[in-house]
Amino acid sequence: MFKIGSSVYAVDGPVGKLQYVVLNPHTREVSDLVVKCDPFTGSRVVSARYIDHVDDDGSIHLTVDKDFVRRTRKFDHKEFVTVTDDGGVGSEQLFWQDLYGLAAPEAPKPVSKVHIDRGLNEEDVLVGKGSRVYTALGERVGVVDHVVIDHDAHELLYLVVRLPGIRRRRVIVAASQVKEWEHDAVVLNLDRDALASLPPYVPSKHDATVAQLVRQAIAALGVDVENLGVFVDRGHVLLRGHASTQDDRRRVEAATRSVSGVLSVSNEITTDRELEMRAQQRLLADPVASLYPVDVIVKNRIATVIGKVPSTAVQDVILEIVRNTPGIVSAIDEISVDALAFADEEFPARLVATGKNSVPVTLPATQEP
Repeated sequence: MFKIGSSVYAVDGPVGKLQYVVLNPHTREVSDLVVKCDPFTGSRVVSARYIDHVDDDGSIHLTVDKDFVRRTRKFDHKEFVTVTDDGGVGSEQLFWQDLYGLAAPEAPKPVSKVHIDRGLNEEDVLVGKGSRVYTALGERVGVVDHVVIDHDAHELLYLVVRLPGIRRRRVIVAASQVKEWEHDAVVLNLDRDALASLPPYVPSKHDATVAQLVRQAIAALGVDVENLGVFVDRGHVLLRGHASTQDDRRRVEAATRSVSGVLSVSNEITTDRELEMRAQQRLLADPVASLYPVDVIVKNRIATVIGKVPSTAVQDVILEIVRNTPGIVSAIDEISVDALAFADEEFPARLVATGKNSVPVTLPATQEP
């Protein structure tokens, strides 16, 4: 869990405070941290790959020294309002003041708020303590308190959102419930009532105990989950790995929910059937592979590809797509090459670019690559 404002430590001592988390809005990947250092150093952009670990109190420990942090990109945030010609988010009223104190107003001019963040990529967005949270209808419903990411993948998992009111209640919002990321703001796919009904954030110091109990509950089922990963943060559990069947996946999730101390479960365990569908979708999305239907059968994350194609070039394209499908570890080639089977199809030969390769294939005259 990244608590905004927590201390950040280099290998040779404290280096500053966490000011912002830098997020790619398309992949939900946390690419960098903005660390506010001393007044002479200012704020620096530190890549997330230099994170070693995060303590229970939110303190972040890096794998680099202070001098390295001082030599990273400098972060500078500027925000101002400018007059626009085509409308903006608000309007400003200008007045002329004469010697007698009389004011003559001019017509309102549209204005827009502009921000410039030096040291970041143009498409990146900032998420920090106090970042505004809106519903899909544009209602402001709270602010970000802190964020939870997967340490290995650096992918955002949850936002802890503080709701307005005297109680300052905090709820857990999954990253998948975010409709749009904006600069220092988040738009949710939820309305006000749905947000208020989300599980509450309950600080806990027993995550290691909960993780151990979850693993024991899964082991008691006798279900073989390959590369099982159990990640617990304040009672919220993330499951990763691979199970043979969908029924095994459901049983593992049910056993996890039954463990005392578990508040919610995100089940990202894959199955052989899911990997088959994932591979087929990737084949259908490719302009070459989609012309020659093949069967993909997955067992224990190993794919067997069966079908008939007109050339070895097409065969190589299909196998490369299946082998590169996330979750599949290898592919067995049972594709037969039979140019004569496609000889009667009088389609003009064209050159189709697929990834890094250009492969000559036959396409129907009405179909564009």
